[in-house]
Amino acid sequence: MRALLTTGTPPAWTVTEIAPPAVAPDQVLVEVATAGLNRADLLMREGAYVPSSADWNVGPDRVVFEMAGRVRTVGDRVTGIVPGDCVMAQTGGACAELVAVDHRLLLPVPDLQDLVAAAGLPSALLTEYDALTGAARFRPGDRVLITGGAGGVGHIGVQLARALGAGTVIATTRSRAKAGLLRELGATRVIDTACEDIATALGPDAFDVCLDHLGGPVLAGLLGAAAPRARIVQIGRLAGAHVRLDLETLAARRIQLIGTTFRGREADELHALTARVREALPGLLRTHDVRPLVDSVLDLSEAERAGQLLDRPGLTGKVILRIGV
Repeated sequence: MRALLTTGTPPAWTVTEIAPPAVAPDQVLVEVATAGLNRADLLMREGAYVPSSADWNVGPDRVVFEMAGRVRTVGDRVTGIVPGDCVMAQTGGACAELVAVDHRLLLPVPDLQDLVAAAGLPSALLTEYDALTGAARFRPGDRVLITGGAGGVGHIGVQLARALGAGTVIATTRSRAKAGLLRELGATRVIDTACEDIATALGPDAFDVCLDHLGGPVLAGLLGAAAPRARIVQIGRLAGAHVRLDLETLAARRIQLIGTTFRGREADELHALTARVREALPGLLRTHDVRPLVDSVLDLSEAERAGQLLDRPGLTGKVILRIGV
């Protein structure tokens, strides 16, 4: 079968023929239709990100964390899933014609969702749902701030906050042209950080929960806009991995700064999170129309170009590789 691997020096993505995976009793074999790219894939290619969670069960040269496709076969201990089912999942080495996935990591693809868009949903949905409902202990009525709101992960956070009953949803972007899109997704206010400082624009006591996808100096500026006892979940570091914080403000307002990643997570935690998302999925997708935005769709043979698109400023939503559609 064909699979995308990281090869060579300097590292590059190469379509390579490898043996199809064996299927364990708790796994299903999925014919992959599409795979979604994330910025973590670029970091992994450069050796700056080493996946180590239980959902990454292939070699580090394999590429991509999420996919959508159709079930071909099911393991002996799998029930409730049959060949032909459309599924999506966050799982290691997802950019391949066939992927063996633990059935407890699978999410169904509803009838309203096509397999192209579905490939861009699992990682962002699991990340944002876990951060919002788990780490941040979100409660309906909370005022939520999403930094990097038009990004591949952040735009799902905006929609989730709206769907789960946030009192207000504030999103940041560096592009004024994206303000209308963010409002369409559910943002009640948009901050253009190319022109405005977050703390100055919002003032104190502006949010109860923040999902921060940027880090760096953006994170430092969030403290001045946080409400007492606000929870800031630090998810991504596109603006930098290091920052100086005003610890007096952090302490005085009793702000909680919480880091999160999927690296190192054990199977039981991943299965439990997926089960929670699976239960919520019909309401999120059908009732509240939570959907991934697709920036670009390319063929598997164009993987290197897809990586370049993924790394460009101004990306809106996901970059998808088409494998079997």
